[in-house]
Amino acid sequence: MRDDSRMHVILASSSVSRKAQLQQLGVLFDCISPVIDETAKIDETAVELASRLAREKCMAVAERHHDSLVIGADQTCVFAGEVFGKPGSFEQAVEQLQTFSGNCIEFFTAVCVKSPDGPCYQHNDLTSVYFRKLELQEIIRYLQADQPYDCAGGFKVESMGLSLFTAIESRDPSALLGLPLIKLCEFLREIGVQIP
Repeated sequence: MRDDSRMHVILASSSVSRKAQLQQLGVLFDCISPVIDETAKIDETAVELASRLAREKCMAVAERHHDSLVIGADQTCVFAGEVFGKPGSFEQAVEQLQTFSGNCIEFFTAVCVKSPDGPCYQHNDLTSVYFRKLELQEIIRYLQADQPYDCAGGFKVESMGLSLFTAIESRDPSALLGLPLIKLCEFLREIGVQIP
């Protein structure tokens, strides 16, 4: 294992949440937003979609930055076999949260890491989120407070979103935020990046 502790690291994302997560590890990095088509393929499952998009984001940036270690990630939200994206608007967020009320929703969070001269490391984490029964007025109050319209599932778990749940089940609690840090740390150590 070589010493890559000073390797240039790039997070292939424009996500504020993922940036904040990676900063927690004490790793110096830059952010570059990947430009890819995120449309799901026909018959592609939620886990396949998250894995493919994490890899495509990673590789889109790695192809332009050969000497850097690149991290890509993606997340899909699934209920009753249907993939739910970012709501994008207040109205769509109300509809999503009404659908999720009293139900268990699954989130697949994928990460892909490419070192300059090595293989890609990939992982997909499953998180189950149990929503309590939500009244329309509390959904409205929550959305007005957090405005989570660019978040998968229509909530911010790092903020007031926790108030919507009865339980969360995951092997890695950081995954729901968008980046599974436990597995990412394992990959970075294997590559040779020092993590304080």
